[in-house]
Amino acid sequence: MDVYWSTIYPPDVYDDYNLLYKEPRLLLPELLPERGPDNPDDFFACPAFHKHSQNMFVVRSIVDAHVGLVPDGFTALDEHSKLTGQMFSFIQATRRNYRTILFDHRMMFFSEQSVQLSSYPAYMHRTELQTKLCYLPGAYDISKWLRPLQGQYEVPDSVTSLRVQENDPLYYVKFDTTEKVRLRRFKVVPELHAIAHGCVHYKLFRPQSSLSRVYAAFEESKAGKRVLQLIKDNVLD
Repeated sequence: MDVYWSTIYPPDVYDDYNLLYKEPRLLLPELLPERGPDNPDDFFACPAFHKHSQNMFVVRSIVDAHVGLVPDGFTALDEHSKLTGQMFSFIQATRRNYRTILFDHRMMFFSEQSVQLSSYPAYMHRTELQTKLCYLPGAYDISKWLRPLQGQYEVPDSVTSLRVQENDPLYYVKFDTTEKVRLRRFKVVPELHAIAHGCVHYKLFRPQSSLSRVYAAFEESKAGKRVLQLIKDNVLD
């Protein structure tokens, strides 16, 4: 199965972002080099683990950033982070004693066939993103809605600093299909960007819409056929 991917940013405007983004890689092949030699019945040999990790990919950070968390935002803790620290922002919190962080790393996935994408914390890796923050997971059918997937995290009020390094896993994405998934990159043209922008802003006008409602709106607008045609016309591989 082909799954098309890109960042939301049109390269005509954001050449730098497009150069930084890399294709997500399968989780299991990344973990296998760390396998110990003494246990042939380890979890790498477990059919249940293989089933769970099938078509699961690792999405990684494109930048380094070291920031302090202060009541009104973020403060750079090194010279480089004066730029990259701007990729963090706080959004409306959900739970008491936590704040919610948005990290400006935006990827889009789309497919011709109906398939659910689920996003998970990067639980097989140990970085500050995993040990200090709580990734907010989600799931939706990528053939029925065009929206950027962005890292959202809860941070306890007790956390006062955060370091993200280039290539740190941000989260995992899993495609719920038994078919082998092939990722194919596409170029975001202005019309695709506009359709994705419309999907993101739909809930401003239709608050608390269910997934079935947004899928229906997408289908009724005939956006899916147009998105697929534009993607196929702008595949980069």
